[in-house]
Amino acid sequence: MAAYTPLSTEALKHYLEAFDIGSLTQFEAISTGIENSNYRITTQHFEQEVSTILTLVEGDNQARLPFVRQVMQHLSHYGLPVPIAKKTRSGQEQPMLLERPTLLMQRLPGTHYHQMTADHCFQLGQMMARMHTISTALPVDSTVLYDSLWMTETLTSVAHLIPDSQVDLIASAIELYATLEVYELPRGLIHGDLFKDNILFQDNKISGLLDFFHVSQDLWILDLGIAINDWCSNEQGVENQAASLALLSGYREIRPLEQAEEQALPAARKIAAARFSLTRLQTYDAGQFLKDPQEQLRKLAIFGL
Repeated sequence: MAAYTPLSTEALKHYLEAFDIGSLTQFEAISTGIENSNYRITTQHFEQEVSTILTLVEGDNQARLPFVRQVMQHLSHYGLPVPIAKKTRSGQEQPMLLERPTLLMQRLPGTHYHQMTADHCFQLGQMMARMHTISTALPVDSTVLYDSLWMTETLTSVAHLIPDSQVDLIASAIELYATLEVYELPRGLIHGDLFKDNILFQDNKISGLLDFFHVSQDLWILDLGIAINDWCSNEQGVENQAASLALLSGYREIRPLEQAEEQALPAARKIAAARFSLTRLQTYDAGQFLKDPQEQLRKLAIFGL
């Protein structure tokens, strides 16, 4: 998450008047991430201090906001630790601020962990499987955000930024993805961005599942591939097999994988590394990357052509 739209005290005070959360005492920008504008907000409501997160939704994410909000409400209703977006007194679900739709969400307890144990990975696997199964009750949205066509078009636009050898690695992952897309592997809603910085822990238990702007219909095993690449391997791509086994064990405890999914897991990991290589290559601006693609490219290289 990041803060791209500067926010004045007066504008924020005026915005908060529409909610029943008291008066502003302090706020600060959240500087990490590469999408949307996010702020930590603290207000005083009678004798109670209220902590919230304000998101000003930027760019293409604005069109997806109603669906994102629906997904968050659904998962929270069924017991997953997903932040609940507040409505205004008049019932508005996405009030405007500085010409941008917003979400004002409860701030969940917990912090981000960066060193994951096998138990942390087991918990994530369980939560991911619960999310996949719970989301089947949602109306079907056929949108696939990052399919093989998107990957092909994006590679064409960023290929000049990397050596031909890395272009070839991404291209081979795209071919693999195009093959998997025609198989009848289980699919449904995926989170699409289950990196460590989108999970909160409190007392070594998962306390928050964050950032749903990449939710999309796709192969469920892609969520597993994304998570294993981030949670169960280091920056050079060396896998911690005990952590991977724990994550998969947690997932299988809730939703057993089909044999075809088990066989396709290495391909899913390669596709995930290629996808995040592309999204990070897209952040190139004024001679630098907002998010360095090299870690994902190193992980992709491990899988080879």
